[in-house]
Amino acid sequence: MLSPSAHEDSFSREILPPVDTWPDLLLDGFDYPDRLNVAVALTDAMVAKGFGDRTALIGARRRRTYKELADGTNRLAIVLVDDLGVRPGNRAPIRSANNPAMVACWLAATKAVAVVVNTMPMLRAGELTNHDNKAEISHALCDIRLMDELQ
Repeated sequence: MLSPSAHEDSFSREILPPVDTWPDLLLDGFDYPDRLNVAVALTDAMVAKGFGDRTALIGARRRRTYKELADGTNRLAIVLVDDLGVRPGNRAPIRSANNPAMVACWLAATKAVAVVVNTMPMLRAGELTNHDNKAEISHALCDIRLMDELQ
């Protein structure tokens, strides 16, 4: 039922529940390719379509255009892959409040083909440890103000 994965790290696929327990996936009429990086579709593709100067995000008292968002998330994705060694399929939690920086981190990690999981800022060290151990986390993106509990 599933097409071959682009993930080198197959953990997420290996722990899926049995197919007979899945809900009905009603995808008729949706013509998505076998492989689609949604972060690229939401940023780079929007720039390519001529929307680069349009507003993509509003927050923290400023607007970010699609071009700014694409450029920034591409730079961060390169750091994640080239400098930090994130491989396709690695789990990468993001510990942050809901803000434009969190959105940019999610997009960048998704561009790096990581499996992104947002964590709530209210989680404490014990809860994060259980979460990270169960998901076999190797990398995380964290707002500096929330770093104490993650460390």
